[in-house]
Amino acid sequence: IGINDVWRQFDTPWQREWHVPQDEYAATLGELVAQTRPRLKGMVLLTPYMVEPNRADPMRAAMERYDAVVRDLADQHDAVFVDTQAAFDTVLAHMHPMALAWDRIHPTQVGHMVLARALLDALGYAW
Repeated sequence: IGINDVWRQFDTPWQREWHVPQDEYAATLGELVAQTRPRLKGMVLLTPYMVEPNRADPMRAAMERYDAVVRDLADQHDAVFVDTQAAFDTVLAHMHPMALAWDRIHPTQVGHMVLARALLDALGYAW
């Protein structure tokens, strides 16, 4: 949740009905979390991400604003927070983005491993 909400603003800018602005994203995700969290023993929230090392890239910058929404909701609802963007950024310091996602969004097997490791780390898995 979140990746396509940002991506559609860039790959189909003329189809505004497909766009999910940040305020709508925050309200919808906030409502989902508020309704679901009381029914669970725990909750895990993962940020959307973009496999792009250039933080000045407009889509990457937008994605980071949506990431902040997830971080705030995790804090408000005592959820485990998984910063998938930070996980990709660590690997991007050593690998070309296309090794992780051919289109900067859909992960390769290596990209899936980055996501899995970020989740396990956040859950306290002992390597």
